[in-house]
Amino acid sequence: MAELEFAFTADEYARRRQAALTLAADVGADRLLAFGANRSGTGVTYLTGWPVTRAAAYLLTASRSALWVQFHNHVAAARRTAVSATVADLDDATAGELLPAGDAVVATVGAVPPGVAGRAREAGVELVPVDAGLVRLVSVKSEAELAAVALGARASDIGAAALIDACRPGATDWDLMAAARSAYTRAGARDHICYLAVTDMAAPDRDVPAQIPEGRVLARGSAVIFELSAAVAAEYPGQVLRTVTLGEPTAEYAALHEVAERARAAVRSVIRDGVGADALVDASVCIEDAGLTTTDDLFHGLGMGYLEPIGTSVSRVPVHRPQTLLRAGMTVVVQPNVVRADHLAGVQTGELVVVTHDGLQDVHALPSGLVVV
Repeated sequence: MAELEFAFTADEYARRRQAALTLAADVGADRLLAFGANRSGTGVTYLTGWPVTRAAAYLLTASRSALWVQFHNHVAAARRTAVSATVADLDDATAGELLPAGDAVVATVGAVPPGVAGRAREAGVELVPVDAGLVRLVSVKSEAELAAVALGARASDIGAAALIDACRPGATDWDLMAAARSAYTRAGARDHICYLAVTDMAAPDRDVPAQIPEGRVLARGSAVIFELSAAVAAEYPGQVLRTVTLGEPTAEYAALHEVAERARAAVRSVIRDGVGADALVDASVCIEDAGLTTTDDLFHGLGMGYLEPIGTSVSRVPVHRPQTLLRAGMTVVVQPNVVRADHLAGVQTGELVVVTHDGLQDVHALPSGLVVV
């Protein structure tokens, strides 16, 4: 048995589906279609529990919950995974079944396949996207969702600790990724992201974690910047970001990280229910006051998608200054990526937190701060 296990109840999915049907009713529809492909399509996952593999279509009405998946060999796993839904091969889903005669308006979530869009035009059916409404639903987590996020944070900590332990001269960025993934997979978690950058602190040439390992080899004097997320329940990951130095940091890297820690503390200090997300941007002004800037987003929502509020420091181009309000139950990643103006050197730190009525709740246990090995 895996160390980390989690399953949402049928009642939790019933709650979500009723809320989704309300979104559909608000646009004059009693039918909702959700689509996804290639691990993208959180609406399908939110409403069924199926982590979209190749392609998927989901039909929801007051009396029907039906999922179609591609390819045929994925159907068996989908039948074991999807909660309270019939499951069939996507090749068996006809446009007529998804859009039967008589519906004037159908609500949609996700990118509508061309065949379905064409069928709608022929039948005179108006397809009305309700993605924005679904984002509002998923942004504030239920107690069950917060429990899943907490396990995702634990899994991410397990992977991050293994990655840090693998930071030694001669290791490659591939080795670090393998160590992280092996650790959290053994614990019962799944991949979300593992981004890495390795550079020489004396002659740096990159400032932000990369999405694909490049075979960089660690040595004494290297800096490693990483961003790692693992999930136990699909689309409910934690996220942890750290900077590791092999040997004592150079004066430049120590200074960069000191500013990053100040920015992290300042942003965290203003998080609470009802606060405008633009206040988090204002809290990070110490970055620009130090003559530095950022490459990555300063903060963002996470959990069933990359969510608002998404904000940057004021000097980042393009700049994002969100106008949304924080709400208790939101899960937000605070992740200052403080870099030189020429973007050749940088650090990153931070983690996912839960917004509460009077502040925030930490769900990660990995120690904060610069890691020196």
